[in-house]
Amino acid sequence: MIRTWLESSATVQKFRTRATFFTRSTAKLTFQNLLKFVLGNNRSSAQVALNDFFIDEDYEVTKQALFEAREKISSGALVELNEKIVSKFYDEDNVAKTYKSYTLLGADGSVYQLPQGALSDFGGQRSALSVTMSAQGRAVIISDVINRLTISARLEPVQNGEGKIYSEMLDELRELPNPLLIHDRGFYSEKLASKIQKKGLSFLFRVKRNCQKNIDAANEPDHIITLASGLKLRVINFILPTGENEKLVTNIFDEEMTVADFGEIYRLRWGVETTYLMLKERLAIENFTSAKKDLILQDFHAAVVAHNLTEIGCMEQELKHAENGADINRKNARAANRNITVREIRRIFIEIMCETDLAVINKKMAKIERIIYRFFEDVRPGRTFPRETKFPSKKYPMNKKRNL
Repeated sequence: MIRTWLESSATVQKFRTRATFFTRSTAKLTFQNLLKFVLGNNRSSAQVALNDFFIDEDYEVTKQALFEAREKISSGALVELNEKIVSKFYDEDNVAKTYKSYTLLGADGSVYQLPQGALSDFGGQRSALSVTMSAQGRAVIISDVINRLTISARLEPVQNGEGKIYSEMLDELRELPNPLLIHDRGFYSEKLASKIQKKGLSFLFRVKRNCQKNIDAANEPDHIITLASGLKLRVINFILPTGENEKLVTNIFDEEMTVADFGEIYRLRWGVETTYLMLKERLAIENFTSAKKDLILQDFHAAVVAHNLTEIGCMEQELKHAENGADINRKNARAANRNITVREIRRIFIEIMCETDLAVINKKMAKIERIIYRFFEDVRPGRTFPRETKFPSKKYPMNKKRNL
């Protein structure tokens, strides 16, 4: 599927930034080679990565030529590629996991550090300890928290609010089976809840204290209220093991969905945080290769594609593990090691995209599968970790060392 899309002349014509680009048959940096390079780049030195990419060729390519050529491709190509990967996953019968028939979609935002040269395009912020403006971008992602796939992702200027970006993303959200959108405390507003309701979608928000009088006054474990606007809400008060009251609001009134169900669904929202961990730590997404806007967006969406390919590869082998009964006598459930898989996906999978011999492709695919299948680790339930202050000097601590 990826190869067919990549090698299509329609794809080239759609995503080249000028009609005269990629018309020479003798070019070294073709549209296809550039996208393969961006997808497979592990964010090492550009020239070193180029030398590795063209290691079997009798010519060399300079990093200056690389960056000039990359500007000829729109980052929209990688957005569309991710959409195709996601669509293929959900089109396969009985593959996507759900919770009581709901596809759980977690939404969250994060601030990314960008190269200082991106300050004019993305803006920035000053820290309390610095007089220098630091270039930053605001990312928002919508993630299937059970299947761990990133459905949609955007990176915009840091001054754009999470709510505004997310609201625009909802207008472009692809159709999924019975989606339930899960939000942290920073997202709730009556306007946003009404918009989701009008689109015929289900939602679950965790709300802050002193959110709205009607919501604050609903202190029963399960309470239905109607706001002045006419919006009908179900208010859930779920008591955490710490004794803290977790107040949730939803537009799901099915009595089969209990207070405990909503508590579990909100707990599963943590999957979107795991996605950010993968993008920031394992895929080093903030290690951008250029300060130019569209190249930053290329790096961002390439990491999203790599993440989704990693998760799909891991899911396939986890299913195989279960079918083979490999973990049946173990105390804890096990899952594929994403840290190792990320590296192999970027290294071997990109080699496959460059290969034309079917026998070689099958051999390399089998190698990826063997590596993922071999490296599994325990998933220990019930672990909690206090939120700690982060120090820039410890961005990549030893226990989260990148394996790219």
